[in-house]
Amino acid sequence: MILKLRRTVVAYTLLFPSLILLGIFTIYPILDSLYISFFRWDIMSTARPFVGLQNYIHIFTDPLFLQALLNTVEYVVFFVPIVMIVGLLAALLLNSKVRFLSFFRTIMFLPYITSLAATGVLWQWLFNDQFGLVNYFLQAVGLPSQDWLNNQNLTMFTMVLFGVWQNLGYVAVIFLAGLQNVSKEAYEAADVDGASALQKVWHITLPLLSPTTYFVLLLSTIEAFRVFLQVYVLYGQTPGPNNSGMTLLYYMYEMGFNDYKMGYASATAYVLFLITFIVTLIQMTLSRRVHYDQ
Repeated sequence: MILKLRRTVVAYTLLFPSLILLGIFTIYPILDSLYISFFRWDIMSTARPFVGLQNYIHIFTDPLFLQALLNTVEYVVFFVPIVMIVGLLAALLLNSKVRFLSFFRTIMFLPYITSLAATGVLWQWLFNDQFGLVNYFLQAVGLPSQDWLNNQNLTMFTMVLFGVWQNLGYVAVIFLAGLQNVSKEAYEAADVDGASALQKVWHITLPLLSPTTYFVLLLSTIEAFRVFLQVYVLYGQTPGPNNSGMTLLYYMYEMGFNDYKMGYASATAYVLFLITFIVTLIQMTLSRRVHYDQ
């Protein structure tokens, strides 16, 4: 009993500095932003009149918020399945016996670790309507060039393409780790039964990869709801033509740091948290189909 108590004291003593930092830089800001969300606070003023739930009520009556919500949901709907499917296909290719495997893994992972501001500048040049490389290739194959960054009908396509390109390496590496843990005996048994490659993928790989797929689904969904920098580096202070690139996180940034409505922005952050939390709970109910035993 004394030995167990001593180990517990030593463990919490070692954890204490990290817990202090966690409380100061994570827990306290979260609780403070929740407190601020019940006040009308102009960041330039010291006055903070209490308004209760007025900030939350006003959010759902603001047409710009509703547009940001629809844009964010549209981004999630397109981004998540595309990045998961392409990431899985890339992982299947990398899991095969190919030469220079480490090199291809590194190349695929580079966009994820590269500064998003730098890649944003690169994509601005790629999608430039006058001398962009994308329009150059379109014209080379006889297709008309497009005004990618000024056409509101192409805003979501550009954002999703940018997001998939940036996160593809991360998703593929996670899938690749899951593929390498799939039992080799199952494939050998399928070979004995004469199963085709497609049958092995459908009946062995996908079921046994379901824990990894579920994990990637959660991460990709949360990442999609947090989309902001893709919009900011592509369009700057105006989130696309006619606010076609306005997302929930960009809306929160706009309210807090452009309009200086810090209480309203904090309320928006918690609405975004609740939406993400509800979607995550729904996904957790679907996790009952996940095969955790291999």
